[in-house]
Parts: sequence; structure tokens; C-alpha cells
Amino acid sequence: MFTARRFGILVLALAGAMAWGVWNGRILIPTRFNPWAPLDLAETPNALTRFKLMRLSEQPPAACLAWLDAAGVRHVPLADREDPGGCGWQGATRLSAFGGVRLSSTAPLACPVVVALTLWERHGLQVAAQARLGSTVLAIDHLGSYACRDVAGNAAGRRSEHARANALDVAGFRLADGRRVSVLKDWQADTDRNAAAALFLLDAGKSACPFFSAVLGPAYNAAHRDHFHLDRGRYRICS
Repeated sequence: MFTARRFGILVLALAGAMAWGVWNGRILIPTRFNPWAPLDLAETPNALTRFKLMRLSEQPPAACLAWLDAAGVRHVPLADREDPGGCGWQGATRLSAFGGVRLSSTAPLACPVVVALTLWERHGLQVAAQARLGSTVLAIDHLGSYACRDVAGNAAGRRSEHARANALDVAGFRLADGRRVSVLKDWQADTDRNAAAALFLLDAGKSACPFFSAVLGPAYNAAHRDHFHLDRGRYRICS
């Protein structure tokens, strides 16, 4: 008798066989739907993008840095660094520009964070800028990346992702048409002057969530009233 239990076993066996076939290349599917295909900057992000970014993060640093080179990211790889108190970095690079955007100053960042920034710039940030402001982002003003410190306000003394160069604090944006958008000044739309800027900031923050583990901004708490905190740490939160 063909029972429900046997049917379930058959379905699992077929699913396993298909997954094995996709993994070893015997079954060909479009790369954007193949979880084992390399992360492609040009592909529209989908549910597999985060998984592919995680897989790239788990590979040796050379693979991640090679991805940056292929994407045209302007960076200089850094030697690993260990500072007292569990601080420092591994597989990091000094970032100056990515996509169509430059940083206000170069910043040491773990390679996976730079990959996430590059994906966000192309598929989220610039889309939001065009839709809300009719312009493109040319530069990002930031408050820093590496800092050997604990999470702000954390009584348990847990180290911040900044302590491993695994985060960037974004304070504002400079546009191609000369305008500047500040997280501190433009988060709240108090006049017609900054109504579009406020909507842009809201969209920019939300569009970063698929690529980062944590996206914290003014809506999260007062400590983030003047910036977006973007990191690729263990804890997932989008606020």
C-alpha cells in the first residue's frame, strides 16, 4: 500500500536527488535560482542572495577579495591585525569606492561587508535615490568602521561589530546634483524642503536589510539618531 509515509519518503528522496544534481552540475538551472552558483552582482537579488553572500563569506579571504576585484571595487587588501581585547580584523581591505559611490574617507572593512555594500549600492541605494530624489548618490559620508569598543549601552560588555571592522556607520549622502542628505537632519520631514530626503532615507535603510545582518538607524534608538549602522554580524535586525 502506498501510504502517506512512503509518499513523504519518496518526495524527500526526489528532492535530495535534484539538489545533488544541481550541486554537481548534472541538472542545469538559471544561476540566480541555483544556491551553489557564485554570487553575481548583476543579478537581481532574490531569496538566495543572502545564502550566496554567506557562502562567499565562509570561503578563504582570497575568494572574497577576488570578487571585489571583478566587481571593480576600489580597495587595498590589508594584513590581518590582532589588537588587545579581542579586537582587530581578518580578511579585511581598505575601501575607497564601489559602484558609482566613493567614501568620504577610506575605511578598513571586512571583505564581506564590502560585498554587501556593493550589492546595496547597485540594487537598493541608487534605486531609492532615483525614485525619491531624481538623482544618483556620488559619495557616502561615514562616521567610521573600525573601533575597538563594546556595543554602545551594552551592560554585558559585548564587543561591537566595529571591533572586528565588520560594520560601517553611514551618516549621509552626497548627490550628483549637489544636494546633501543627512541622517541627523533629514530623517524627520519637518518641511517640504526635506520631505523627499526623508523618504529616501527610509527607503535606503530598508533596502540595505537583504544584504546586512543588522541595519540600525534613528528608528532603533537615540544612539543611532545620526547614522545607519550596517554590519554583517551574527545578530539579524532591521530597524
